Amino acid sequence: MRLLRVVHRWLGLLLALVVVVVASTGGLLLLRDPYYRLAYRALARPVTPDETARRAEVLGIIESRWQGRGVRLVKFPREGVNAFHLWLADGREAFVDPRDASFIDEWHWSERLPAFVFELHAHLLAEPNGTFVNGIAALFVVFMGLTGVVLWWPGRRRAWRLRGAVPRQTTPAALLRSHAATGVIALVPVLLFAATGAAIVFYDETARLITPLLDARPAQVPDAHVPPMDAPRRPWSEILDALGRTFPDGEAVFYYPGNPQNARLMFRKRLPGEWHPNGRSYVLIDPYTASVVQAIDARAQGAGTRLMHAVYPVHAARVGGTWMTVLAAVAAVALAWLAAGGVWVWAGRRARQAARRDTCAAAVPLQELKTRRHAEL
Repeated sequence: MRLLRVVHRWLGLLLALVVVVVASTGGLLLLRDPYYRLAYRALARPVTPDETARRAEVLGIIESRWQGRGVRLVKFPREGVNAFHLWLADGREAFVDPRDASFIDEWHWSERLPAFVFELHAHLLAEPNGTFVNGIAALFVVFMGLTGVVLWWPGRRRAWRLRGAVPRQTTPAALLRSHAATGVIALVPVLLFAATGAAIVFYDETARLITPLLDARPAQVPDAHVPPMDAPRRPWSEILDALGRTFPDGEAVFYYPGNPQNARLMFRKRLPGEWHPNGRSYVLIDPYTASVVQAIDARAQGAGTRLMHAVYPVHAARVGGTWMTVLAAVAAVALAWLAAGGVWVWAGRRARQAARRDTCAAAVPLQELKTRRHAEL
């Protein structure tokens, strides 16, 4: 148990800064869409049928306007963020008005608060190395949560009180009680969001472990290939008609343009019953014929694949409504406090030990002086 306590303490000290940063930025990301609506008032408008009918025209203007720089990804307007969200090949992003394709804003992640917070949360401003560190830290947070309960259970569970989570003093003892109480209260949400965060970072590795256990057949992947041709592309109206006829009850979320190796146009749709806010159903279209060359219904995938699809919506609190958002906020605040409070306890104890050593060192010469005087008498 002593070794476990030492490992728990020093891992906590090593991970404290990363954990505080990731937890606090994760909590702020819960407010990203409200921030967009406040900063760009047009995004708060409801999506109208007229705007939906004009998507073919707007997509044509978007590709023409950014043709030289390249459009890597387009997110369709949705309730709460009513704008086309573009990711460009040069790393910048942009918002485009769905009514007339007018320019709303363009930015690099370092120039806008939500993008900066996301980059800090997901990549620690150092992709890909920061992403890897993030995933390792998340795995250790799971370990810290479990070992914390093991260390707390034998001696402190009988004296545990809910109100102990809020320290009334800043002494190491009071802070340690707060650390233990907070860890117990927030254990489940902290483990949930840390584990799903690690699964997002190590998604392929996690999928290779889980899907063979639960899936009876390999997962379908969007891999249809359309050779690039020196031929005109079909109009956007025909392409979107083909998209609308495929899974007509679904909502188009993402558009991935073709590339020099594969001319297919790939769309992601969210079908009824999918947890993932961006959908994991795919429609791939031949741009030269406007015909569907592959369609994947995420709901028909195996249980393991569907479980992996649920990792992101759970981690981002995009399922479960208000209760899940509250749970994510509790986990963010608790995790940041556990990391910061643990360092505070350690620093307070070190300061007290140093003060005690100084007191003892000052007391030794005084005692020697008294002994000498006694001898002289």
